[in-house]
Amino acid sequence: MSKLKVVSTIFLFTILLLASCKKDQIAIGNVDCNTVTYSSTIAPLLTTSCNTSGCHNAGSNKGDLTTYAKVSEYVNNGTFKKEVLTDQSMPTSGPLTSEQLGQVQCWLDSGAPNN
Repeated sequence: MSKLKVVSTIFLFTILLLASCKKDQIAIGNVDCNTVTYSSTIAPLLTTSCNTSGCHNAGSNKGDLTTYAKVSEYVNNGTFKKEVLTDQSMPTSGPLTSEQLGQVQCWLDSGAPNN
């Protein structure tokens, strides 16, 4: 087998392996949406999971998630839902629990109010 065929075969298998690797997603849990508010549920969640040093703290170049006004910018442009619920790529420190994902879903479904 020529070197080109060997390299091509290895490259093809590498691409197939990478394409088949997908992060296992956590199911969004069912929660009582009547208990979910920005101030008592979402803000504390952001503080412990996102607003850490080097991530989404005040003045961060990665995006500031320390105030409702800043968070609502990402909610309004769809980034928040995509990264937290759809892709589950945030937070990078580790996945949110099923219940936490459910809380975020409830808050977003209710229009992401500042309550």
